[in-house]
Amino acid sequence: MEPDRRVKIAVLGSASAAEDSPEGHKAYRVGRLVASAGAVLLTGACPGLPHAAVRGARQAGGLTVGISPAANREDHREVYGYPVDSTILIFTGMGRRGRNVILVRSADACIFIGGGMGTLNEFTIAFEDLSPSCAIGVLAGTGGLIDELPRLSALTGRSPHASLFVESDPGALMQSILGHFK
Repeated sequence: MEPDRRVKIAVLGSASAAEDSPEGHKAYRVGRLVASAGAVLLTGACPGLPHAAVRGARQAGGLTVGISPAANREDHREVYGYPVDSTILIFTGMGRRGRNVILVRSADACIFIGGGMGTLNEFTIAFEDLSPSCAIGVLAGTGGLIDELPRLSALTGRSPHASLFVESDPGALMQSILGHFK
């Protein structure tokens, strides 16, 4: 990583999970850790676990960038019902799946916390598209399809291009990911 460039870490996961759930508290902690490391937090600008990470990063004084599926702020709020408190919102107008490609490809690392089919879509993009200089983190034990992601990776018979880290503790996962960039 170039010394004058901040690492961009995307937090991806269930938009329907409660932010005050155990998984939401872990996502919040991840957001705080991202900000404390001086990295930029990227999300899909949605509610749930990604928004919990945004709240954590913002409270720690971090920069957050939301990549929205909407074409504008009004659609972001009215059509999608998404929060508008990321430091920066980028409107793609590409819907959720189109947004996912931009979000994942913009990241140096992706951290997956909880989630279902949308998160699986983001994981497959990361698995296929991220370069060897990037990292994929799975926060194990956070619900949904998360604990299946490493197994699904193994079923393909090949490894992701990016380094894959699996931890159940947010601090340990962040240490692994940040260590990848040293």
